[in-house]
Amino acid sequence: MIANDGSVDGTQEFLDKLGEPYRIFHRSHSVGFGKNHNWLAENAKGEYLLFLNNDAFVSGNWLHPMLSVFKNQTNVGFVGNVQRLAGTRRYDHMGVVFSPLGNPRHYGQGFFHRPFKGEVRSWSAVTAACCLIKSSLFREYGGFDESFVNGCEDVDLCLRLNREGFSHFVAHDSVIDHVKGATTGRKDRNEENFELLMKKWGPSIRENESLNDSFDHARTYLFRPFFKPLGTNIKKFLDACLIISRLRKLSPR
Repeated sequence: MIANDGSVDGTQEFLDKLGEPYRIFHRSHSVGFGKNHNWLAENAKGEYLLFLNNDAFVSGNWLHPMLSVFKNQTNVGFVGNVQRLAGTRRYDHMGVVFSPLGNPRHYGQGFFHRPFKGEVRSWSAVTAACCLIKSSLFREYGGFDESFVNGCEDVDLCLRLNREGFSHFVAHDSVIDHVKGATTGRKDRNEENFELLMKKWGPSIRENESLNDSFDHARTYLFRPFFKPLGTNIKKFLDACLIISRLRKLSPR
C-alpha cells in the first residue's frame, strides 16, 4: 500500500502504472504523515502494519529480525530497526531516548559504529520511518494523533502505549538506509509539534522516560560534538559527563 500525499511531480502517473500487488491511495492535497498512515491502516488487511518512509531504502534480510520480535517478546508495541544515513557511514537511529528536559533524541545519531549487534533491545520509543506494529493494537489505541503534523506522531503513540504496559524494541540486526527529512515541508512544524508534545507529556516524560534513559541519553549526547559541534550545548555536554561518571543522578523535575 502506497499513499501519494498530493504529489505534483509525476508521482501519481508513475504509481498508477505499477499495478498488482500494489494498492495505491492518492490525496488531492498534502495532509501529512499522521493522516496518511491512519488512512492506510484503515484499509490494510494484514496482521501487521509496516510503516516505511518514501526516503528509506531496504535490502537483504531486514524484515525477518523485526518480525521475530513478536514471537520472542511479550507486550510488544512498536518494533523498529537501525537506520543509517544514506550515502554516509554514520548511523542515525538505534532507538529513541529522552533528555532530562523531556525532548526525544535518536540514540546512536552520528555514530560510526553499531553497538548491540545481535541484540533485541527495548527503548522508550522508536521512529516510524521504519517500524512494525500489530494492526489490532494500532487501531485499538487510535493510531497517530493527527494534531501533530509531520513530527512527533510516532513518539506520542509510543508514549501512549508505554502507559498501557507495552514495550518498544529495536531489532539491531535489521539495518536500512534513510535519507531523512527528504520530504518537502518535513520540518516546517517542528516547533509546534514539540510544544504540543511537551504540553501533553512533558511532566510525565521527565518523571518516567527521562529518568530511565539518563545514562543512554548522556552516552549518545557525548558523541554530538563529533558530528554537530555547532549544535552542541556545553552545559548539556558537561551534564552528560557527570551522568556517565555517576557523579550526578537525575530526579523528577
